[in-house]
Amino acid sequence: MRVRTAIFAPLLFTGGTQRHLQQVLAHLDRSRFDPHVYTLKPGGELEAELCAAGVPVTCLGLGTRLGSPHSVRAILRTVRRLRRDGVDIVHGYQWRPALVGSLVGRLAGVPLLLASKRSLTGGDTRARHAWRRIARQVDTVLVNAEALRVEGEAQGMRARWALLQNGVDADRFRVGAPGPEARAAIGLDPVRPVVGTVGRLEHRKGQDQLIAALARMPAAAGRPRAQVLVVGEGPTRGELEGQAVSLGVAGDVRFAGTLADVRPAFAAMDVFVLPSREEGMSNALMEAMAAERPVVATAIGGNGELVSHDRTGVLVPPGDVDAMAHEVLMLLEDPCRAARLVTAARDFVTGRFGARARVAELERLYEQRLAARCPRAA
Repeated sequence: MRVRTAIFAPLLFTGGTQRHLQQVLAHLDRSRFDPHVYTLKPGGELEAELCAAGVPVTCLGLGTRLGSPHSVRAILRTVRRLRRDGVDIVHGYQWRPALVGSLVGRLAGVPLLLASKRSLTGGDTRARHAWRRIARQVDTVLVNAEALRVEGEAQGMRARWALLQNGVDADRFRVGAPGPEARAAIGLDPVRPVVGTVGRLEHRKGQDQLIAALARMPAAAGRPRAQVLVVGEGPTRGELEGQAVSLGVAGDVRFAGTLADVRPAFAAMDVFVLPSREEGMSNALMEAMAAERPVVATAIGGNGELVSHDRTGVLVPPGDVDAMAHEVLMLLEDPCRAARLVTAARDFVTGRFGARARVAELERLYEQRLAARCPRAA
């Protein structure tokens, strides 16, 4: 009998957590597990992809407040559905879905409740309070970087912890060397080097620091000025576009928006930068390493668990725009060093973070924790 698993997910727009869920659901052994995705609100281009892959998606349609009559009715409907379906596991990703999932799961009598914390909480007071409550309700809190456990415990979370790092399909991200055709295909100047980043456009992701670094990168002798490719969408896009104008680099920055397939973007990049102010374990960073792009990342969160400075990439202090600009220029000007770093980086992520192996680890955790909670259900 298959283990019935209810996954409470963030909005199904393309993003790091959502790409991770796609990967989990693509590799999850359907002969042993029967997944069903629940979202709190409708929206997102990934819903159709999941449904086409045979994964049912149900939207709870919650209101803005969990205590409102509309939200209470939606929660009770979901409780009845989980009971009717005989769900064995509720697994919530990020704090809002995990909070709702743990509440619904407890009311429905689901044997095993899990929550995945996949980003640093920082100064977000609502998230901090929510995670303390979630930790008390669930069997295990999964983190994708040790830095998240350290922060969670410092902020008062008392939980059983499990480290389950991200996986990457390394073969899928073999995109070849950057060249004029790859740059032109994504709307860039084909002859100028490309410095790129991928991530939701929000303050914690730090794209403003990359644009500021671009303004401090002069053209090297015999090399045209670099251009920046920003992949992603989010609430700070207008601010970032205004910043590029004010710094005089608007013509050097290409905002590509959300891409369902980020491989063409990686194919165009000469250097990948992750300029985050806060970060768990970045899917985009792993994908760039698998794509054999030299990486520059801020020394924050889980980045240091992926990037060993001057071995598999380059780490710079968070907020140090001058250091970021300097390290990017050094990689553009020293192709031998860049080649050494990308070879080591690809070997590292391929050997340690294969997608199927990571999903198998999650499957083992599901079965072991379910057996401990409810032996007859395992």
